[in-house]
Amino acid sequence: MHKLLAGLLLTVLISFISCSGEKEKAKVAEKTPKVSLTVDGSVVTMSSKDLSYSYTGSLLANEEIDVRPEISAKVTRILFKEGTKVNKGQLLVKMFDADLQAQLKKSKLQIELKAKEFDRKKELLKLNGISKEEYETSENGLNTLTAEQDLLNAQISKTELIAPFNGIVGLRMVSEGSFVTTSTVITSLQQIDPIKIEFSVPEKYKANLLDNMEIKFTVEGIDRVYSAKIYALESKIDAATRSIRIRALASNPDRSLFPGSFVSIKLNLFPDKESIFITARSIVPLIDGEQVFIAKNGKIAPVKVTTGIRTETEVEILKGLQLNDTLITSGLLQVKEGMPVKVRIAK
Repeated sequence: MHKLLAGLLLTVLISFISCSGEKEKAKVAEKTPKVSLTVDGSVVTMSSKDLSYSYTGSLLANEEIDVRPEISAKVTRILFKEGTKVNKGQLLVKMFDADLQAQLKKSKLQIELKAKEFDRKKELLKLNGISKEEYETSENGLNTLTAEQDLLNAQISKTELIAPFNGIVGLRMVSEGSFVTTSTVITSLQQIDPIKIEFSVPEKYKANLLDNMEIKFTVEGIDRVYSAKIYALESKIDAATRSIRIRALASNPDRSLFPGSFVSIKLNLFPDKESIFITARSIVPLIDGEQVFIAKNGKIAPVKVTTGIRTETEVEILKGLQLNDTLITSGLLQVKEGMPVKVRIAK
């Protein structure tokens, strides 16, 4: 009995000492200040930026044709030098037309005789020497010969290949004496001053594209930046790529640019855009969106944001952040909501 009583007293004493120790530890913990996390940050402000986007495209001739004959005939003369400039209206190729020229000569003589006959009958009609029907028959004969002569002239014109615009002729594919048909390509003709640039941009930027908007572009192998101006947009969106095709025009007086070349394009779709831009590294992806952390009343606070335009280093914030918020830009893996924080503001 005495042993049992002694055991109970000992147990009560140990429990009392243990509780007292826990209370002391709690008091010490309350008095010990919590350690704050030190991170880098920045003050959210509005800024104005020129945002240039990179695209790729190709150079096209301003005007381009394959020079083909309209008839089948033998080439008698080639009147251009390969790779040289020719002017609008310049004769490039002459084909055999001796038979047509002979018919034309005959037609001219017939018209000359018929015209004299018509003039005589016209005078006789005034003197009532012939009937009006005979006069009209003579007039119709003259008109018929004239129409036949016009047809011959049109056929002869098809034996002459004329440059329809100023440009550069390419390599010739035939020689003098060759027999060509309507499917034969004799050479090409391209107008490369000015020269066209064709490229595509995503459909969401269609409203930002304006006539005469300037673009900058470079060509591989040429250490020079060229300028061009947009002059036309395709009338529909490409359903496969969800993009819109654009053409711009650039001057090329020195002929340093050639059709078919690959070009790298810089297009400023948002000149002097004013908005909230933050460093891209401060964005934290979520399953259902994105968020950032700010310092509020000395503690960490997460904020969901809606983003807009992105550059290589910055992101536009459309919703979520307010001006003068203190944005956390470092230590994002360590921060938690409600954690005390000290922020070093970057200058």
